Amino acid sequence: MKSEKNNSQLTIREIFATSRPVSWINTAAPFAVGYLLAARTINLEFILGTLYFLFAYNLLLYGINDIYDYESDIKNPRKNSVEGGLVDKKKHQALWLVIAAANIPFLGYLLYSSSNVARIMLGLTVLFCFTYSAKPFRFKEIPFLDSINSALHFVSPLIFGLLYGNTTNMYWPAIIAFMLWGMASQAMGSIQDIKPDRAANIASIATVMGAKRTTRYSFWLYVLTCLIVAIAYFPYGLVAAIFLSLYALNMSFFYKFRSDAHSMQFRRAWKNFMWLNILVGFFLSQLLLYVYDPFNVSDKYITLFGGFLLCLFILQLVLTIYNLVKFRRPKTKPHSELPMVSILAYTYNQADNISSTLLAAVGQDYPNFEIIMADLGSSDNTAKILEGFQDPRLQIIDIPPRKPGWTIHSWAAEALLEKASGEVIVLISADTVLLPKALSILVGLINEQKKSLVSVLPADQNKSLGQQLILSQNHFFMLGAYPSALLARTHPKVANASSSLVAFLRSSIEAMGGFSLVRKSPLEDFDLAAAAKMKKLDTGFYLGSDVATSQNHASSRLIVSGNLRRFYPALHFSMPLTVCLLLGGFIAFVLPTLLLVILLIFGMYEGVFILAAAVLLSYINRLIITISSRQSIVSTLLFPLGCTIELLLLFGSMIEYELLKPRWQNRTEAF
Repeated sequence: MKSEKNNSQLTIREIFATSRPVSWINTAAPFAVGYLLAARTINLEFILGTLYFLFAYNLLLYGINDIYDYESDIKNPRKNSVEGGLVDKKKHQALWLVIAAANIPFLGYLLYSSSNVARIMLGLTVLFCFTYSAKPFRFKEIPFLDSINSALHFVSPLIFGLLYGNTTNMYWPAIIAFMLWGMASQAMGSIQDIKPDRAANIASIATVMGAKRTTRYSFWLYVLTCLIVAIAYFPYGLVAAIFLSLYALNMSFFYKFRSDAHSMQFRRAWKNFMWLNILVGFFLSQLLLYVYDPFNVSDKYITLFGGFLLCLFILQLVLTIYNLVKFRRPKTKPHSELPMVSILAYTYNQADNISSTLLAAVGQDYPNFEIIMADLGSSDNTAKILEGFQDPRLQIIDIPPRKPGWTIHSWAAEALLEKASGEVIVLISADTVLLPKALSILVGLINEQKKSLVSVLPADQNKSLGQQLILSQNHFFMLGAYPSALLARTHPKVANASSSLVAFLRSSIEAMGGFSLVRKSPLEDFDLAAAAKMKKLDTGFYLGSDVATSQNHASSRLIVSGNLRRFYPALHFSMPLTVCLLLGGFIAFVLPTLLLVILLIFGMYEGVFILAAAVLLSYINRLIITISSRQSIVSTLLFPLGCTIELLLLFGSMIEYELLKPRWQNRTEAF
């Protein structure tokens, strides 16, 4: 009896889940922006209004929705998550009481302190919460009216904020653009619910128009939003439109899904949308603060930005030191048991590097090893150079025709593995030069650290300008701009590895399926470490500038092609993360140096010394990576330019995978 009573009690978790915390900012920010634009001050009215639209308003909006949509929500797999609660029907009366208790005090004060026109707007704002879901209205089941009503849920707080602040400028272009944005967003979100809505006989804009037409409808509304903002508020509106265009870009990624049978594919579009709200909202807020300057700090922008960067680069320095310490390789001891080691490598057009790679491999001080290599159809002198080596420990094999469903590199690695006889396998790139004690160190790491797989990051011997500009930044991003060591411990899917040098116990990797486990991965054999860690095998990643040196491709075309192929998959095809890295990388690694140069050229010295100190600290951080990776000093001096190129390649990689749909597993070229 007591258990039944507890099950009928509404919990705090259920209340917060019902209010959709992930959406709080979508209603609180419009009110806050509207009030600040109107009143240009932060006071009690601003604080209480923002608090109301942060929680209580969302509890009203989504609580009503959950109560009246209960029968369909219990059939919807995306409910009872961060996207909404699923409160049992027995608790609906208690939920009504909580909604009333949360809303009435705020509404009472806001109505008391408002003008008459603001009171009317606040009343309409509350009414729109009912008309969307509650009977007899149920506007959510009337196509097109559902989009309009949903958009008003977010536009109304903005209009109320403007009226509450007693402005005479209603910013109608912004309101219209915001309305179109809201309609586009509601339509996009309804696509993922086509199947459960049809099963529950609920009509929506998506169930009527279908996934294909709703996608295009949403896309063009987003485009129209960008055009209105860009034209009406030029030139700053153009910057805002660039941020807003990310929503249209997100929709364009799903043009390829033309059937309602693919409607669940739009779950990813909706998840992207929720993250974009945070990213775009943040940058639009910063733009508004810059343009309208409500706190009168316009003469201190450079000082504030420089101070922010200084704090950021101090944290970055701590991050770099943390990564370097965590990835430091433990010392190994000589062992009496020396298992057979097979060095595997496949090569394509590496005539410039293959001789030094082979000479280093045969020159190992480890007594018990073999080398198995394959050429993947090089058009240069690579094959002839391989044939010229006569060492008995070297085998040159032919790779059989690739099976369907395999990437060419994973297929080559699997074919080499089948020919190997070693207990320990060392897979190297054809441009990796092993130092004499490399095999002894790798075997020692596997034995002493009890690892099934270890990967070592070689020194970076970049000679050409393309290598120094582009490839050298990969070490920097891994060690100095990304919490690699922390993520490696907490997220197996992002286990660190270097495709230049991976060593593993043959028995452990073959037991989990060998390279067939990554046969379709765009990251190919590079993904083996993450696959092993996902299978609960113990893996390790270490710095290894004293173990091996990577000579890297000298061809800029191959460098660009490789990065385009690997960048977006390395981020697990996450558009929000990609956008975050693009914006964050530009602000942190490109803009400071660019801004400093511009200020010095035009003789603007206000705050420039703090900015210069921040830029100097960023170069010191980059220099630490340069030294640890044994790179050229040129890679440090040119790193803002190199980062710009890398960021463009990251964006290009996302576009290739989302819009051009490359089929890497069907790729026949080896680079």
